[in-house]
Amino acid sequence: MSFSHSSLSAQVKSYLTILPEEIRQKILEHLHSVIHYEPEIGIMGKSATGKSCLCNAIFQSR
Repeated sequence: MSFSHSSLSAQVKSYLTILPEEIRQKILEHLHSVIHYEPEIGIMGKSATGKSCLCNAIFQSR
């Protein structure tokens, strides 16, 4: 089953209408942050220990 983003968003909002406005807004903000989450990865280490090789091995496999 396939849903468009706007129809799914409208459906979720309709389910939340029974909640107080403040709680509804907090839920919607949390859902937005979860849906649009972009991880940041940091790799630290001494020079010439293979940090770049590790990144290349991980991200070239995609």
